Amino acid sequence: MYDRQLLTFVRVAETGSLTQAAEKLYITPAAVMKQMNALEARLELRLIERSNQGVRLTRAGEYLYGEALKLIAASDAAVERAREMQSREGRVIRVGSSFLNPGRVLTDWWNRMGREPERFGIKIVPYSDDRERILSVVASLGTRLDFMVGVFSSRRMLELADFTELGRYELCVAVPRKHPLSAKSRLEISDLYGERLVMVREGDELSLGSLRETLRREHPQIQLVDTDFYYDMDTFNECELSGSLLLTFYAWRNVHPSLVTLPVNWPFTAPYGLLHARSMSAAAEEFLAEVRAALDRQPTQTSISSM
Repeated sequence: MYDRQLLTFVRVAETGSLTQAAEKLYITPAAVMKQMNALEARLELRLIERSNQGVRLTRAGEYLYGEALKLIAASDAAVERAREMQSREGRVIRVGSSFLNPGRVLTDWWNRMGREPERFGIKIVPYSDDRERILSVVASLGTRLDFMVGVFSSRRMLELADFTELGRYELCVAVPRKHPLSAKSRLEISDLYGERLVMVREGDELSLGSLRETLRREHPQIQLVDTDFYYDMDTFNECELSGSLLLTFYAWRNVHPSLVTLPVNWPFTAPYGLLHARSMSAAAEEFLAEVRAALDRQPTQTSISSM
């Protein structure tokens, strides 16, 4: 991209010799001399001084040499970036993103892995968390979307798509700000006694069975209340208005400004990861293979309370 005469000048400046510059450029010393004369004439600058000891730069030449190095480096970087962009063509991964399940969870996970999927472009495709339509979004995997990222342990969702676990979220409880428990920094299970704890409806959710059984058997003082099979913004609004507590994740701490998300001293977690079609594009399959390779290189995933 840069002027060939400029590159010749840089090689002359680096070697201090027309002959050595010619060797590096695979041309003759006469060709080097011709290009240098042409460059000086075009710029109307004297760049080098010749002697029996070799070549040295003039003050103008020294300045131009420093600037030429910057120009060549920037030009090389631009070409390399363009090549990377070209290599990404056909490797664009479409990641669904919603308010409850933002696509950035995937890029944050890559950052925790200490690397990024540089060979892939990522296109964020928005979708709605509407509980009435979410299954149709899952069904669009492989056509409109390649991946959704979040907590997907619904039996009906997993009948439509496959799931690759990236890690686990600690189960937390969201409390209305006007509730006395909101002043606490962490909850004990006994703090929930006498409260209504809202969670997804029994029968579809695959990761809450142990929690539900434990609470029913050992903590009957907690009233378990089933909501729909899936959360959406209405779920959070209903809990805030009714004063009920909501089973949730710290990752959802900013969903509703009038709910405070608190960790609980219990061992229960839920998996988060990638939901994807069983039949994928070649690019999506390659991306998923990189994800799984990154997982194999990591120690066993521990539960996390934040994103």
